[in-house]
Amino acid sequence: MVALIIIGVIVLLIALIMLIPVGADVGYENGELHVSAKACGVLMPLYPKPQEEEKPEKESKKKAKKAKKKSAEKPKEEKPKKDKLPIDITRFSKEEMLELAKAGLGAVGKFGRKLKVDRFLLHYTAAGKDPYNTAVTFAYVNAALSSLAPICSRRFTVKDCSVWTDVDFTIDEMKLDLGLAMSIRIGQIMAIVLAVGFKMLGILKRNKARLKAEAAAAPAAMPADANKAPDAGEAVPAITENSNKENIQAEERKDSNG
Repeated sequence: MVALIIIGVIVLLIALIMLIPVGADVGYENGELHVSAKACGVLMPLYPKPQEEEKPEKESKKKAKKAKKKSAEKPKEEKPKKDKLPIDITRFSKEEMLELAKAGLGAVGKFGRKLKVDRFLLHYTAAGKDPYNTAVTFAYVNAALSSLAPICSRRFTVKDCSVWTDVDFTIDEMKLDLGLAMSIRIGQIMAIVLAVGFKMLGILKRNKARLKAEAAAAPAAMPADANKAPDAGEAVPAITENSNKENIQAEERKDSNG
């Protein structure tokens, strides 16, 4: 009974973790960039980093002593790193490369459908020294937004959206405020990663089996002794012995003939 309760608690904890929403909040507003991570609706600023509190002088002295000790130590020789990819891409056929690309694009599409846009902000004011170029740019931006808006509405679920454009002929530089906050649940990420991972694993297994079959079908290499030319040094003694015999027979014939 106790074991069942423990298993039930573990399963409940995993289910709760899978339901936790995580995401990011990126924005460029008033000429400043800010990036934050988000979990359970709580923002954790990443850039710019929050200012650290001033530490007492004792800690700074300890750090200075540690830095001196490290500088006094001899630097260790670093071994050259070999830049090798974990997978040799050249061993994949065109069909396998196409299947991998489809799996990757499928993952991107699934993430796009699961992502929730909590906030989207786009405030653009066209401006410039040339009024004609300013008006043309303003028209191009509006045309692009009008064509992208229906696509984004089909792909993403947007909660809070604020988009407007304007033109100002009295200033020389354009103004742009952009903000994007997205979130997705951990369980959705795991489901997408597992689905795509199994597809890619199947492609890698088929690739490995194909390479083994090609290696087995390749003709065996000829032995080294079969292609070795006869040693010229071995034939020389036979030739010299025959020539010596012929010389001796010629001398005997001369003696017999007087």
